[in-house]
Amino acid sequence: MSDGVIITVEIVIKPELAEQVVASIPAMFDDTVTFPGFRSIRVVRHKEESNRLLILEHWDEEANYHAYQAWRRERGEGSRDHLLSMSYSVWPGLVGYAEA
Repeated sequence: MSDGVIITVEIVIKPELAEQVVASIPAMFDDTVTFPGFRSIRVVRHKEESNRLLILEHWDEEANYHAYQAWRRERGEGSRDHLLSMSYSVWPGLVGYAEA
């Protein structure tokens, strides 16, 4: 099995919608965890900018992530109307790993 790929997504939510969006995130995981190629997801909130989130997703392959995003769009999800900005990066090369 390969190390897979890490996808990072940084989003900045419109401040007036931040709490609503943050509250809805855990429910999204119900579908995400069953999608083919999914390994893990972690969402963290910025210390000083509470409307800024970083999403770290671990997938078997980048294609799995794109298929998942397409599936969300087909279901009418994935609107970005609540966002001020969004960017994503792909990290396919594991350099090192440690865990307690």
